[in-house]
Amino acid sequence: MNYSPYLKLFEPVQEQLSGVYSTATLVISILLVLWALNFIVGLITKIFSLGKTIGTFYRNFIHRYLRILIYSLLNLFSRKKLAKD
Repeated sequence: MNYSPYLKLFEPVQEQLSGVYSTATLVISILLVLWALNFIVGLITKIFSLGKTIGTFYRNFIHRYLRILIYSLLNLFSRKKLAKD
């Protein structure tokens, strides 16, 4: 029994399925690109928020003490230079 005439009946179905496959591939690719962009934007937002929180904490509670320490160290070294001259 020869099945080739019956296979020719399935050619339009095969063409339709290949069109559906290419459309589905395009939709999946677009969704992956959008997901990646959303992921990157989410990371940027979270990192910015974390940096702002740490910066605010530093500025409100640590900066004045660290500034005094740095100025004291700089004055200590500059006084040693003046004493040698």
